[in-house]
Amino acid sequence: MSVNVRSVTFFSGDGVRIAGNLYMDGDPGGRSKAPAIVLCQGLSGEKHKVLPDVASSFAAAGYVTLAFDYSGCGESDDRRARPYVFPSERVEDALSAIAYVAQLPFVDSGRIGLYSISYGGPVAIHAAAYDRRVRCLAVVSGPGDGPAFLASLMAPREWELLREEIEADRSKRAVTGKSAVVPLTHIIRFPDSFWARYRRLGSADESESLPEAAGHAPVPMLALESADAMLRSLPGSVVPLVAPRPILFVHGAEDDVAKPGLARELFARASEPKEFVALPGFDHIGLDTGEGLKQQIALAQQWCDRHLTV
Repeated sequence: MSVNVRSVTFFSGDGVRIAGNLYMDGDPGGRSKAPAIVLCQGLSGEKHKVLPDVASSFAAAGYVTLAFDYSGCGESDDRRARPYVFPSERVEDALSAIAYVAQLPFVDSGRIGLYSISYGGPVAIHAAAYDRRVRCLAVVSGPGDGPAFLASLMAPREWELLREEIEADRSKRAVTGKSAVVPLTHIIRFPDSFWARYRRLGSADESESLPEAAGHAPVPMLALESADAMLRSLPGSVVPLVAPRPILFVHGAEDDVAKPGLARELFARASEPKEFVALPGFDHIGLDTGEGLKQQIALAQQWCDRHLTV
């Protein structure tokens, strides 16, 4: 059965236009309503990275599947100058994506699931905690709370210095309205093992980890205001509220970016029903491509089949 892809537009809670792609197995007209999956992208925020494989697999299995660009990413409109990462605003975009899918005439609004990858994990957890229409949730390679995630990638003194920079920038913004701009890698200290794998990829689209760098910059730049916003991402505080909706965690056992220990802390805070699957031999990029991508998609799809197709 062929998968059709349709470009769609919807609006986030504050009127920002969001661009998405809707994946379906043929023409939905004249058939019973289908379950739906909303895909929450990782740090890049762009729907063309990794998610097309995920969406096509779900659509071929009979799900109406929506991938979208967060505001400030890809083809979506902006809330401020790019690039920026505001997790709370991404939650707002995800809630609007759920609302958009729920009103489609060929979607069963009582059977909507969320799939998330990497930095989309906290977004999906917050959205599922709030929106009761989400019936199940799959979190792939998701990090923990913002402070714990950033701190896990640097030495204690480096972390303390970054916190001081963020606090000083907050004071500066209160007076000037402007934030200092730094390389993304100053905020998220990706390990050397990540860069080694990243450079071996055939295309940057095979990894969801990095947003596009502007102009000729070697790495993306980010205002410290975004780092401040990332510290306020606290999925551990709301993950118990997902219950009684089932939540699946899938993680590479060798993940060198979103450390497995942080994911297990989130899992421990989640209420039943829940499941944690560690895939041996795979790191963060390993679940973005190749065999790791196939395995994590299969696990997420099986989870949704169990809870959305009964």
